[in-house]
Amino acid sequence: MPGRAGRNRNRDPFYYWNNAAHTKPEAQQLAAELALEIPAGGQLTTGFKSGLIYPIRRLIITGKDTPANYTALLGPLWESKAADTIQRVRIEVLLCPPPGSPAHKVSEYLDAGAPRWAPRGPNAEEEATLSKTRDLQQRLNMQMGERSGGDVKTGDIKETLMGMGGDWTKNLGSLQAAVNNKDQGVGR
Repeated sequence: MPGRAGRNRNRDPFYYWNNAAHTKPEAQQLAAELALEIPAGGQLTTGFKSGLIYPIRRLIITGKDTPANYTALLGPLWESKAADTIQRVRIEVLLCPPPGSPAHKVSEYLDAGAPRWAPRGPNAEEEATLSKTRDLQQRLNMQMGERSGGDVKTGDIKETLMGMGGDWTKNLGSLQAAVNNKDQGVGR
């Protein structure tokens, strides 16, 4: 009986990245250009380098996030299985998180050893999401005032959500990005 992912298990992006990409010459060449460490399949792979965000983010920050490159690293099902992650990571990168933000601290690990930072500019849909996120950051800053430390409290988030009106659930992703990209003194 096939595994829980059925006969497409070998083509699932996570499985492909961790177990197949290291055997493909085009993936090896791309990984070398991007300074990516491809997991060597069959071994117990743990840590952030075994997850999909690591290769996705590296493609995005270098401006090499093309369909052919996603296919090389994540296999043929990348578009149907990883599109939401790609979209979320693109927004994180395009927000260019400031030092002291949770997103900046995470990016230090994910981007260590990466070649030059050169992400593609945002498309119209991404620009709208970035605008919404920046607006939420301003609302959050106004809610917090001049409080020292920069810590975002539950009350700050609740007040910001209440100010969004009845359809606030549509803005949760942008609010999460706004909080994660706010200087909160992380790592200082």
